[in-house]
Amino acid sequence: MSPKLTNTILLSLAFVTIVIGIHRSIEEADIAGNYWIFMIALTLYILYRYRKKRDSAEK
Repeated sequence: MSPKLTNTILLSLAFVTIVIGIHRSIEEADIAGNYWIFMIALTLYILYRYRKKRDSAEK
């Protein structure tokens, strides 16, 4: 899998996870119960940024 495709997938998963977290928080009226969803999204985004910086440094 190419690095560019992997980065796109990571960013897309981070975005989708945020949307799911927001939706569940609105439906359940409980952000604290869905904290773990937002942490997964943050982790995916941090991984995306790390890979993007690493790939640009290699060029």
